[in-house]
Amino acid sequence: MCVLSILSKKKSYGYEIMKELEKHNLRLKGVGSIYPILTKLKDQGCVDTNREISESGKVRVYYEINETGKVFLRKRINEWLTLQEDIQSLLQQGLGGELLR
Repeated sequence: MCVLSILSKKKSYGYEIMKELEKHNLRLKGVGSIYPILTKLKDQGCVDTNREISESGKVRVYYEINETGKVFLRKRINEWLTLQEDIQSLLQQGLGGELLR
């Protein structure tokens, strides 16, 4: 869900996506661990890929969210928000209605 959210802003390549995740304190185990996620998203039809030459001359695979990916992301965000509300409600009940901050 987080990777698709990043790609909903702009197309990107693996290392750049990892750096964006890290900006939000989301860390993967290693540099190569982003690629299985991207491969799965591609296999699910959520992203399209294309190869481009970067300014440094390296060939990079760029990932871009497509319409299927946008529908998938919206659905997952709605599920997450519902789950978050349910958990918050349960936690508040356990504290007698007081939410700790």
